[in-house]
Amino acid sequence: MADIVVLGGGVAGLGLAAFAARRGHRVTLVERDGPPPEGGAHAEVADWERRGVPHARQGHALLGLGIGVLREECPDVLAELTGRGAVPVTLETGGDDLGLLSRRLVFEAALRRRAAADPAVTLLHDRATGLLSSGAPHGVPHVHGVRLAEGGDLAADVVLDATGRRSSVAAWLTAIGAAPPRETVQSCGFSYIAQEFALGPGGRFPSLRAPVVHELDFATVLAFPGDNGRFHLSTTVSSHDPVRTRLLERTVYLRFLASVAPVRDWLDGATPVGDPMPMAGLENRRRSLAVDGAPLVTGFALVGDACVQTNPTFGRGVSLALAHARTVADRLDRLGQDPADWAKETHEATEQCLGQWFEQQVATDAARLAELAGGAHDDSLTARVLTALAVLREEHEHVRIAAERVYHMLLTPAELMRDRKVARRVLAFLREHPDLRRDHVGPTRQDFERLVTG
Repeated sequence: MADIVVLGGGVAGLGLAAFAARRGHRVTLVERDGPPPEGGAHAEVADWERRGVPHARQGHALLGLGIGVLREECPDVLAELTGRGAVPVTLETGGDDLGLLSRRLVFEAALRRRAAADPAVTLLHDRATGLLSSGAPHGVPHVHGVRLAEGGDLAADVVLDATGRRSSVAAWLTAIGAAPPRETVQSCGFSYIAQEFALGPGGRFPSLRAPVVHELDFATVLAFPGDNGRFHLSTTVSSHDPVRTRLLERTVYLRFLASVAPVRDWLDGATPVGDPMPMAGLENRRRSLAVDGAPLVTGFALVGDACVQTNPTFGRGVSLALAHARTVADRLDRLGQDPADWAKETHEATEQCLGQWFEQQVATDAARLAELAGGAHDDSLTARVLTALAVLREEHEHVRIAAERVYHMLLTPAELMRDRKVARRVLAFLREHPDLRRDHVGPTRQDFERLVTG
């Protein structure tokens, strides 16, 4: 049994606390935001103050990878969510894999109640201001606790930072004499505008896929079905688009959405809830606590978005956070070994869990940003393969199942292309269609500008 301190009570931190406690460890979870309010799912979304998660009220997806982790680790969370209006969905993956339709704060509230109810988990309403460290037997500082803003010093066998993309890890490490984490950063160049809707009486979601993606020449519109008849329609545009801020006016945004033919089915009979919500400054960011495999610090690790953050277009963040939390929790039983060895093993496991998805997101975003910004087409093999898969999945069941498994991160892109049946289909299709282009829905850019400025 080890004493674990988890910093941050978002999805990664809550999942890690619950998973570590399940493995017999004592966990102290430090979170500055208070608990979810009483009153049900709608109150959790409308009234829960989550300053630490600025995108908490945006639409999001719970993919098969994350649901699979919860089915193994905390099935009671899934049972509570379905009892509170979340919608389980059987995925087209050829097995018994599930997705779940739930707004993020409803999901997060259920996970927080699960962690708080565990007698091995102590929740502290506080925030970390720095790390406590001792000597450097391996040439780098060893962390043995944290300093809290209100609660003084807190000792730990390991400190796990799940404070998200805004983590202060660089300042904390520098303050104890360690090098800051190595970072890879790609500014996505996107801005999001999201609007919540309520289905009308007897209404049904046009699709139970989350998210549903419609690509225009200059924007992407995504539908995120959720719990209790609520859903979000989100639009991605270039951060340099001169008319993007006009979409923050609800009447303008609704007029634009109604101009996108496949989105009209979502609007039919639905009622807007609140006003459009912006989200900007998006990045794909990877922080590493190792250089050439050697740790920068021991007794400390990054979890979830504090380690790897990806553009939310594909809704991967929550599922990757849960998968990474389990990856780290699985290594807590080995804390008694040499601290440097534990740090190296945790770093390698993190790379295996998150690295390939980060790289794929970076490549996908670079290509899409070029399209949004200037209409350029990405003719790389990766882009052409993805386009071929999007077409072939509508025609061939085997390709559809394999592509769905990749979409839900149950199969890696590399594993997909090692499937000889899929590879043969894709390569033959590319030979037959050398000038392959994705079909985009309307309106045109000229129509768009007239809609939002008129």
